[in-house]
Order: sequence, then C-alpha cells, then structure tokens
Amino acid sequence: MWSKNKLLISFSIVLILVLGLVGCLRTNDFKFSFVNTNFPENEEDIYIMQGYAALDTQDLQNAKESFAKAYAIHPDKNYLKEILGILVAQQDFENAKKQAYEYLAKYPKDDDVRGALVGILTSTKSFDEALKEAKILISYNKSAQNYETLASVYFLREDFKNAAQTLNHAYTLTQNEMILDKLGAIYLLFLREPQKTITLYETHIRIHGISKLIGEKLAIIYTESKNYLEAARIYTNLYTTLGDQNYAKFALELYFRLKRLDLAKAFLLQNPKIDSRDEILLEVYRLQKDFSNSIKQAKLLYQNTHDLNYLAYYAMMRYENLKSHPRTKLTEIERDLKTAAQSLDDALYWNYLGYLMIEHDFKDSTRIHEGMQYVQLALEKEPQNTYYLDSLAWGYYKLKDCAKAKEIIEQITLEEREKESEINAHYKQIAHCLRK
Repeated sequence: MWSKNKLLISFSIVLILVLGLVGCLRTNDFKFSFVNTNFPENEEDIYIMQGYAALDTQDLQNAKESFAKAYAIHPDKNYLKEILGILVAQQDFENAKKQAYEYLAKYPKDDDVRGALVGILTSTKSFDEALKEAKILISYNKSAQNYETLASVYFLREDFKNAAQTLNHAYTLTQNEMILDKLGAIYLLFLREPQKTITLYETHIRIHGISKLIGEKLAIIYTESKNYLEAARIYTNLYTTLGDQNYAKFALELYFRLKRLDLAKAFLLQNPKIDSRDEILLEVYRLQKDFSNSIKQAKLLYQNTHDLNYLAYYAMMRYENLKSHPRTKLTEIERDLKTAAQSLDDALYWNYLGYLMIEHDFKDSTRIHEGMQYVQLALEKEPQNTYYLDSLAWGYYKLKDCAKAKEIIEQITLEEREKESEINAHYKQIAHCLRK
C-alpha cells in the first residue's frame, strides 16, 4: 500500500513548489469596494482593476500588461509579484526566472518570491540552482515553510537523508502532522527505516493524541509488518478517540485473528456502543468456553431481540454448564430447544435436542425414540453430517440394536471418527456390544 504512494508523494512535492508557492504571490493588498460607484480617476487604479478583472476571466496576457502599466506609473513591488505569478501560470519559466532574479536583486529577503524561484528552478530541473536559492531562503528566515521548501529540493535531488533531516526541522517548529506524515513517508519508503517512522508517529501520538491521519498510517505500517497486536492497539485507540465503527471492526478482527479473546472481551466491555457488541461478546464467551457468561449473554440477547436462535443457544449453554442432569432441569432445556427447533426448523437444534433425550433417557425407551425422530429431522437436512449420524447410531445402541448402530456409525469415515473423541468412544462401545 505504501509503495503505491511513492509517485503521489513525489508529485505532491512538485505541486507544492511550482503551484503552492506561486500561490503566495497573489497579494491581498489591493481590495476594492464597489459600494462607491464613482469610477476611479487615478490611472494606476484603473490598471489595477483591469488586471484583477482579467485574472478573474483567466485572461493572463491582459492581466500581465495591466500590472506592468500600473508598475510603470507607480513602481510598487506587489505589481512585480503579480506579474511573476502570471508568468508562472503561463509556464513561461525563462521569463519568470529572469523576473524573479531581478526582483530579488532589489528585495533579497522576500520569502514568497525566492520560494517561487525555487519552484521555477525545480520545474526546469535546475536542481543545483534551486538548492542554492533554498539555502539562501533559510539563511534569511528559518521558518517551517522554508525548511519544507529546502526539504523538497533535497527530495527531488534524491538526497533523501538531507530531505528527512531538513523536514524534521520544519516538524520540530510546528508539530504539524501533515509535515510529520511526509517525514514518516521518506523514512519508510525511501530510507527504508520503518522503525524511525514508527517512533516518530508513536511519539507524536503520545504528546498530541491520536488523529485519523497519523493513526491510520501507523496501523497500516504495523499490519503490513504483521505486527497485528500493535495494529489492533492503534485501531482501538482510534475508535475510542474518534468513534468510527470501522476502527472497532478492524481491532476486533485482529484480536480474533491473534486469538486474544481476553483483549477482545476487554475492548467490548469498555465500549458498549460498538455495533453488534452484545452478539460479538457472546461469541467471545463461547470461544472461551465461559458457560456462565454465555448463558447470561444469550438470555440478555433473547430478551432484547426475541430471536429464537438466542433462546436455543441459551438452552444449549445451560445444558453444557450442568454438573448433574436432574430431569427437571433437562425438561426446561428441552422445552426451549423444542420451541426454537420447531419454529426455525434448524438441523443443529433438532440434533442437539434429540441427542440430549437419547443420552439422558431415564430408562425410558419412548424418550429415546422421540429423540431419534428429532435426529432424523436433522439428517433430512444434512444426511452426511458426522455428528448427526453419531447421534442416530447412539440411539440404536441405547435401544440395544447394536447391528443397526454399527451400520449407521460406519457411514462416518475412520478419519472423522478419530478426530472426535466422543464419536470414537461411541464406535468402540458399539463394536464391543456386537462382540458380546
């Protein structure tokens, strides 16, 4: 991603030099009020008005001539700056350069014109001259803007080390994050010092707080270097500061990818406004096998949404959390599972309900038969499902039809059986039953 921005960075620097600096030449010294409709009698004022009117219609040649005539009447340096700006806009760089040098011979400390001259020189690839003028600019005024200009010349000369050092002076003066972004890009892309970029960004965030620009760039650097935990930390900071839901999404994706469920849980608990927060929190509890909190969260979600999937999950988690299996507790769980399964016609719920009744038959064959009917409903939807076949085979085993149980369970491949300890244990018990 960063490498794709190299051309953009270079192009932006050229624009800053050629266009941005030239823009400074437009002066605000001449403002006219048209409340007074008396036409100006002063010939100089007429030329000024004509010049600005021509600029408004992009008639650059007439604008230049009008300012030249105004300068002939009254040699004000602002007219020369306007003419210089027009020459650059016309891309008449030779005459613009000549005009700038003549102007600076009279007014050597004018930052705007010398900065424009640097832009003119770089646009014609006169980098040695541009560097000389940029250094003169700094000798008169060590401003952040002038340091940026000098850094841009170093950059165009591919002297990235001096470009970074000079740009650092500009950043030190202003703590401006736009300058920091350019500085970080030079270290990362051209000097191949990503750690320097990271240190600069982290220090800025520590002192000034996180922003969209610096935070996102830093998160991308961490992500592309596969330092996902640090990337998640930055996205977490971005979310808590700016409230953009995308940052929360990115942070959670990274926490799940790293299996840092503890950090995902803490982030979710601290930020209740995260989209789908309760649902994601339930998934965290499930993955952590935190049955107690899973039960509470599923119940809360069902109460808030009336979604029967949460009722089913609430029932299944209650079963998983049981230390013993009294019939009264199982009856309540079966009731909720049946409600969800009948309404949603979901294979998972039918199988779970059926297996529960088969496993806990209380020596009642009718419970086993009923449970097997529910498992058959699941198998109608997913005939080759390993778990559902195991449930049905276990039902036949409980009914002491070991031959049928073996016929069913052998539809599960050896590989699949050995992957699941419970299924493998069932297979061995069924095989033992046949040997009796």
